[in-house]
Amino acid sequence: MRDLAKKVNCTESMISKIEANRVVPSLPMLNKIIVALDRNMASFFGLELDTHKLVQRPEERVLVASDALGGGHEVRYERLVPPAAGNLLEANIHNVGPGGHKTDPIKHHGEAVGYLLEGEIELDIDGTTYRMSAGDSFFFKAHLKSAYRNVGSGTARLLWVNTPQVH
Repeated sequence: MRDLAKKVNCTESMISKIEANRVVPSLPMLNKIIVALDRNMASFFGLELDTHKLVQRPEERVLVASDALGGGHEVRYERLVPPAAGNLLEANIHNVGPGGHKTDPIKHHGEAVGYLLEGEIELDIDGTTYRMSAGDSFFFKAHLKSAYRNVGSGTARLLWVNTPQVH
């Protein structure tokens, strides 16, 4: 909440009240929140404008140049599941440039599973570091702190699937 509040220039208390349905944000504030979370207005309310698209070609995937809540450097995302409120899963391919890293500030109930498609990373789960090579996989509960960094000389590609944070 703190990171989101900084991004949209309001207090953490305000974000908490919005999340708890004690305050209804103005449209400009709602738009700032949606942009900060890398969403669009339709998907934020669970409306998929293109629900018939069950198969996505690589060139059709939504590409995200940076982490909406910060905590990352040299990480680009390929969305495998189009963003929408109410989805049971989130899935992305994380393309991590040499020296790139990400710290996940969001802890919640749920799970995460991943598979390193190519490259080498160091994955930190709740303070324990694991060196991973292409073909290695991981699974952990989403309430644990996690981070990773590319320790190889080329781009690392990491398939990451998790249950989204429920508000």
